Amino acid sequence: MALVAMTTSDTVEYVSDRDPAKTKQTVFVDPADPAKGTVEKTVVGEGATVFVLKPLDVFLMSWIYDNASALTGKQGTDEVGIQTKVNQTNLDAVRHGLSGFRNFQDSKGAHVLFKTKKAIINSREYTVVDDDTMSCLGIKLISELADKIKEISDVSTGEEKN
Repeated sequence: MALVAMTTSDTVEYVSDRDPAKTKQTVFVDPADPAKGTVEKTVVGEGATVFVLKPLDVFLMSWIYDNASALTGKQGTDEVGIQTKVNQTNLDAVRHGLSGFRNFQDSKGAHVLFKTKKAIINSREYTVVDDDTMSCLGIKLISELADKIKEISDVSTGEEKN
């Protein structure tokens, strides 16, 4: 077994756990032999909103995490403060890691347009999600998508070869 390098050009399709088209169903392990028991399986039905996510490179992840906390205080005193910006970290991860979506609609049933803009972070140019598109997501969905983006933004363990 070995580590598998992260590739930032790869994308992952993800359906939110909050999507009504994503359900859990109990199915037989072996339909021909019900005695083998059942397992719970996630099923994504038609009409689901599919988010296309991409991993973030190490330079961007470092910038996001470095901007997540701030330590303040006065020299020679016991005044110390720590500020953690969890929501800002999630916003930054999604702004940089969301590369598109399908079947995402507003309250009137109109498809939401996916719009981007350019951003310079640590002298590197990135294409990021614009503010209008970000404002359509909601903080709970942003948190969920950010968790998935952070998960795919790391090396993984390869499968053992037979």
